[in-house]
Amino acid sequence: MTLIALLLVLTQAQASPAPSAATAVARLRAKLPVVALTNPSATQLAGHYTSTPKELGEHIGGGFLSGDDLYLFPDGTYIYCEWADVMPTIIVDKGRWTFEDGVVALRSDPDIKWHTRLERYFVAVRRVSHPHEAFLVGIERALAEFEENAKDGPGFMLLVVGKKREQAITPAQTPRLERKLMRESWRPDFYHKD
Repeated sequence: MTLIALLLVLTQAQASPAPSAATAVARLRAKLPVVALTNPSATQLAGHYTSTPKELGEHIGGGFLSGDDLYLFPDGTYIYCEWADVMPTIIVDKGRWTFEDGVVALRSDPDIKWHTRLERYFVAVRRVSHPHEAFLVGIERALAEFEENAKDGPGFMLLVVGKKREQAITPAQTPRLERKLMRESWRPDFYHKD
């Protein structure tokens, strides 16, 4: 066994399994009144989710220096972008998404040949007081960060660690938006630089 293979096996053995959707929702609910989005269709769950929602900007009183955007399309595909004030918007991942057992799961396309560092599993929730919203909260890392930092402001912390849907995406909008994102932000050569 090569050293790299051994390290991968050890890393996977030490990693704790991601919690189920019910457990993740219960952990969120212990700090903040949220409701799981149960059995939404792909069209109902599809949308532009962002780490920098307008509501968070209003709380902090300004703009953002970096962020990420996850586009879940109703056809089951997704595009995940990152951006910063010193970097243009770049697609860091794309592929297919599913919603099973209360969890949104992302699976990269074969042409994503780099390590993405992204969470792959999210629970879909909304705040009880906001019947038409949707948040995706990563259950591999973001959930623990929420619990650790939500002491005095769980609503604010949900905005910080979650990805809030800012806009729904309809089947009719999908082809045009996918083409635009690919044309403007698909830069695989960015990952092949020394």
